[in-house]
Amino acid sequence: MKIATWNLERSLPQSVQAERQRQWLSRIDADIWILTETHLGITPSEDYYSVASGQPDRPGDDGERWVQIWIKAGELTPLETRDAARTAAALLTLPTGQQWVLYGTVLPWLGSSWREYPASQGQAFAAALAAQQADWQRLRATYPQAVLVVAGDFNQDLNALHYYGSRRNKQALRQALDRLQLVCFTAGENDPVHQLINGQHSNIDHICLSQDLPGPFQRSFAWPPRLDDLRGLSDHFGIGVEIRFEV
Repeated sequence: MKIATWNLERSLPQSVQAERQRQWLSRIDADIWILTETHLGITPSEDYYSVASGQPDRPGDDGERWVQIWIKAGELTPLETRDAARTAAALLTLPTGQQWVLYGTVLPWLGSSWREYPASQGQAFAAALAAQQADWQRLRATYPQAVLVVAGDFNQDLNALHYYGSRRNKQALRQALDRLQLVCFTAGENDPVHQLINGQHSNIDHICLSQDLPGPFQRSFAWPPRLDDLRGLSDHFGIGVEIRFEV
């Protein structure tokens, strides 16, 4: 199984940028996509089904969404979250009957407020993270046998060396993941962006999964292959993980 996430930088469906992004979506061919800063008109291919977050909590083009989850096989059932604008969740039931809870997110970045919480001293990040952590806990309790996937744009690196975010936010995020026994497979030695460009950057988009995986973790990966290739494509590398598990 291949799970991938990518911030599409608010590209519009008819733009050259979106066409280049579609080429990468087709090339990566993930079983599960969590797209962020995306548009309802940008699809991986006709073979996918999706669940999207609600109307964004900022001005934007009609059809823009913070999060959209796409799956290639199985039945997708939307699930409620505490932040309908910046998160989306769905229950994926595979043809085998196995269930996965998919949770897509965009957490506040440095300088970003969230609802009534200002950006200063990480207040917005902490409040949004607390609301999402409550979602994760509820979903784990409701679907105890399901694999939980939390992925998207966390706007925070999780490596020892600082790249983006803050130490306060990093510690809060690590603690939230630990409490739910979620493993981030795109940080530390598995950070695909850090590996791809020789430590010049670290990853702030992540894919986290519950420890009870149905198969072994194989690898993490990122695209495009060079920093210069991001020009006109996105301001984020795309990232993915592979698990040895037949869908």
